[in-house]
Formats: sequence, C-alpha cells, structure tokens
Amino acid sequence: MRAGPPAGDLRPRAAARIVAAMHETLAAEVAGHLRRHPFPGGASWPEGLPESLGRFCAALAAANEHLNLTGITDARGMALLHVLDSLLAAPLLGDAATAMDLGSGGGLPGIPLALARPELSMTLVESRERKAAALAALVDELGLAPRITAVHARGERWLADHAVDVVVARAVEALPELLKRLRPVRRRIGRLILLKGPAVDAELAGLERRLASLGFPQPVRHESELPDGAGRRVLLDFRLALARDAG
Repeated sequence: MRAGPPAGDLRPRAAARIVAAMHETLAAEVAGHLRRHPFPGGASWPEGLPESLGRFCAALAAANEHLNLTGITDARGMALLHVLDSLLAAPLLGDAATAMDLGSGGGLPGIPLALARPELSMTLVESRERKAAALAALVDELGLAPRITAVHARGERWLADHAVDVVVARAVEALPELLKRLRPVRRRIGRLILLKGPAVDAELAGLERRLASLGFPQPVRHESELPDGAGRRVLLDFRLALARDAG
C-alpha cells in the first residue's frame, strides 16, 4: 500500500484551499450586496465592477488577518460601509486624472474610487509604515500597479513634491487640524474631498471665520444616505486653485 503525503505537507495545503474558498465566497457575497443597490449617483454598475470590488474586499479581509486594517470584515458591512461609502465621492471627481488618498489605511476610499474610474491614477499615502507595506502588497496582489501605488509618507510631505487634481480622505483627524496641516501645500491640490459624518457640520460652523485665514474656500456640502439604514454621510468639497509648479 502506498503511503500518502506526510501530514505536515497535507494540512497546510488543505487549510490554504479552505481559506481561498472562504475568500472567494466573501468576494461573491460583497458583489451580490453591491448589485442590490444603484451605483452612487444613480448610474448602473459598470460591467465587472462589483466583482472587482468584491475581490478587493476579500483581499483586504485576508490582509486584515495579519495586520489590523479594518474593523469591518463581513460581506454586507464591507459592501455598504467600505465600498458604497467610498464611492459616494465618485460623482464629484469630474475629469480628474490624478488623485491622492490621504491616510489610506486599508485602501479606502482610494482603491474603490480608482477601480470605478479606470482612467484615474491613484496614490495611497499612509504614514504608518506597516500599513503602507500591507497596502503595497494588496495593490500588487490585485494587479493594480502602476496605476494605483502605495506610499509610506505623511500626506503634507508627499504633497510638497507632488501635485494632484484631487485629494480624498475619510476617517482622518478633525477638520481644523487637517486644514491647518494642509495649508502649506494647498496649492498642490485641485480639490479636497472629505467624507465625514454629520458631526462635521458643527466643526465647519466653528471654523467658518477661519477658513479664509487658512487659505481654504467655503466647501460645497453634499449629503447622502447609505442604503439599508447604514448611516448618513456628509461630503465636503473644497475647490482650490491648483498650481502644479508651486514651490
């Protein structure tokens, strides 16, 4: 009787197959949840986009097993609170060709936005080295480079050497601190789009008289409801004067 493969060889392979199947299931479930709702802005879903976003969520959940990138790993939560939430900014991108995701964390909102806009070049800027490395590995695994890149840097330092049409950010620090930090590099930004919760209105009201001194205009405010009672989002769109040769 022929001996089978040693248990030490068999078990890791079996475990890997189980994990791969779990990730495929998660990707399909995320795509299914997305297709139950319209693409933000009311358009129909581009062909294959829900599946691409599902694969991203599955890869993010897999990476999250080794490093805390997100507290949301179920299919419904990832579809609503990660993907659809991120895509609320898609209708505001206009004809932008270059974008930066400030404090990208798990690649949100940058990767979903770039997947939805194939012509968009996206840089994911993350100040925490381990998270930046995890993001770079995620981008490589999904085959998104070089159109999407991950950089270990502080956002304002990266912007000192680069100009972009749009900076997007969510789950970053309070509005006054963020604008103060970006003030020296504001001429490197065409538009600053912030995805915030309803509490940002109080922050903005308290900051209104200081906006001009910080060099920022009054933002255009957009409000959206996420599906299935998942919450309300306020997007602030600061339209700036981009100077690509600014020093």
